[in-house]
Amino acid sequence: MTNLDLYNAREQLADVAEWLGWQDECLAFGLVNAYDALRLYDYAQAHPELPEMAEDWEPEHRVEALGYDPLDLPEALKGRHVTETGAAKAHEALSASRVLLDSVAFVATVGDTQPVIDLIDAVMHS
Repeated sequence: MTNLDLYNAREQLADVAEWLGWQDECLAFGLVNAYDALRLYDYAQAHPELPEMAEDWEPEHRVEALGYDPLDLPEALKGRHVTETGAAKAHEALSASRVLLDSVAFVATVGDTQPVIDLIDAVMHS
């Protein structure tokens, strides 16, 4: 873009997403969060002497950009569910809690867990 005054945040994010899309998928899996994608892109822009593909950089450059090498993390090779969040883990914990509460082993009196199960169901299905 020739006029940097017209280069807004939305356009910058679109450029980052396009750049990251050309990188190896292992690199994206190894990034700890989306902010690190921005940091890596900014580093690439500040160092035009580096190869276009960040996976072709020396590990030291990725560490300098991020404080770690995303290709050195186990997630880089095995991948991960990109939708997995704290909320997904909380949902998993609630599901396990509901099963335990509903089991005969944890019921002192029939129906005494129902208020807790109702609360869990309200959270899980909202």
